[in-house]
Amino acid sequence: MTYLDLRKAFHDPAQDADQLYDRRFNDERTWHLKTSIAGSPAFVYMAPEIYEALLEAAQIDKDILRLEAALPQRALDSYRDSCLIDEIVLTNEIEGVHSTRREIGEVLERLKQNDRRGRFFGIVQKYALLQTRPDIALRTCADVRDVYDDLVLAEVRISDPHNVPDGTYFRTKMMHVINEAGIPIHDGIEPEARIIEEMDQALDVLNDESREPLLRIALFHFLFGYIHPFYDGNGRTNRFISSYLISRQYEPIVGLGISYAVKQEIEKYYKAFSRCEHPLNRGDITPFVIAFSEICVNAMCNLRDALTEKKSQMDMYLHRSAVLVPEPLRTLVESLITATLFTFDGVTAKELCEAERLSRQTLYKRLSELRKLGLLQEEKIGRKVFYKLNEEAFLLRGC
Repeated sequence: MTYLDLRKAFHDPAQDADQLYDRRFNDERTWHLKTSIAGSPAFVYMAPEIYEALLEAAQIDKDILRLEAALPQRALDSYRDSCLIDEIVLTNEIEGVHSTRREIGEVLERLKQNDRRGRFFGIVQKYALLQTRPDIALRTCADVRDVYDDLVLAEVRISDPHNVPDGTYFRTKMMHVINEAGIPIHDGIEPEARIIEEMDQALDVLNDESREPLLRIALFHFLFGYIHPFYDGNGRTNRFISSYLISRQYEPIVGLGISYAVKQEIEKYYKAFSRCEHPLNRGDITPFVIAFSEICVNAMCNLRDALTEKKSQMDMYLHRSAVLVPEPLRTLVESLITATLFTFDGVTAKELCEAERLSRQTLYKRLSELRKLGLLQEEKIGRKVFYKLNEEAFLLRGC
């Protein structure tokens, strides 16, 4: 079923747009908000597509939990780090901020050693917390500003000090939102007093526990984007808040796939915003709720499919290892299999020593044996050497 937005109905001679609006607006299941969009009272009509997304999300979440339970903890930890790195690179990329996987990965490694140096520390630290399901306050404008400060303020200040918020919590001047072609597509709310009022109402929506969590998350995401409270960093802050809330509602790792899913469907994402902001849509936010819910479900599908594939590969690799690899080398090969399937660069000698509880001397001796067998892949990155399994040789061995 495809939800017909009111703007399209207005231009379709076969539709009675006024009748359609009245039916949706006055439906007993419709959620009326205490705000307006483009001059019309805002509302969400509980369309079948929303219920379908909620049911699908609940089912996929159970599938992901089962897959996580079937994987070794080391594999899961490595995969979560990999997802975290990708999520930060992509949320930056969507906003035109350049960062690399290696750059974010190095910040993550320093963070694990309690080293706060380096660019992007704030955003890496915030996303790393998601796996522990922290309690981040999101009830007041001050709470939103605290998230912004921790997440992106340092980067905004470096990029352009003029974009640092200049009000009590938010911006004080007009903000024009432009697309990639430089064409204005939306004017953020002003002045700050109204931004604060609208943000308070959006937070009330977010914290209304009588409604389904995914519905509230989608609505808040739209309202945050519509308000556009900051000069810079709105998208990254908004997506982080959504990731945090989703990680609390579903398996925590799901929160590390939102920016990837948005990036995959970026046209759908922006079109949903523009449809709901149009005056002829008469305050109906339902198209965005449907689109954002579907994007979240797709993120969960992507994660489930990736975990399913990796679990299948790991089972096959471990079976081959048990048959083909000499006993003294088997656990080391298993660690290399985990690094190959669940990390980006691989694993260092230090990490292998810790995982295998081996001395450096013993480790290097066993790595040398694997090298002679053609099963070791090595790459020097900076000052470190990273190890993986030579998959091609491993799969051909014994054939």
